[in-house]
Amino acid sequence: METNADRKKIGIVGGGDQSKELLELFHKCKNAEPVYVVDPDANAPAMILAMKLGVKTLTKPEMALKNFVVDLILDASQSEETSDFLRQNRNDAKIIDVGAAMLFVDIMEENRSKANDQVFTDLSSVRQEIDRNTRDVSKTLHGIEKISNELEVLAINAGIQASRAGEFGKGFAVVAGEVKSTARVARDLAGDIDRVISEISSMSNKIEQSLKKVL
Repeated sequence: METNADRKKIGIVGGGDQSKELLELFHKCKNAEPVYVVDPDANAPAMILAMKLGVKTLTKPEMALKNFVVDLILDASQSEETSDFLRQNRNDAKIIDVGAAMLFVDIMEENRSKANDQVFTDLSSVRQEIDRNTRDVSKTLHGIEKISNELEVLAINAGIQASRAGEFGKGFAVVAGEVKSTARVARDLAGDIDRVISEISSMSNKIEQSLKKVL
């Protein structure tokens, strides 16, 4: 079971658009916990988002390093002076340039897109196969139902003729009864198959919904 201690604590220095994008990403990640965002401009994009998310906002990096312990510091300051300060006072935190972080995110997004494409292709193939097999089974089912109905009609007519034949028709009446019973069993089996087809169609619809989510 994952605990808060297992989550990587993240500090972000610099409140621009890239920082905002990374903050959104880390906020949704189960293995990461954004702790603070630092920027002298309280209206910077990442600062505004941080306030909405309940992440600490600070105007000076020294305040962040003094009061908070993090595992990673994303440097988006675009200031050589600030970068030097972070390297000298980072304690045990690892410093990652925001450009490198964004490159990693882009690679992950590209791989995710490729994975989604593969999933879409596989699910589409499975759905087409299900639909094709369902159509084939449906055709066979209609044939079984037709034969079952014809057998039952034949058995009824045979029973009528057997009753007219009196003693001589008793044996034939038994056979006619068995044929009628077999026809009913076939009809019941057809009903079971029809229910299975309905369930398969439902599965096909669920796959279609999954495909829409992948897109």
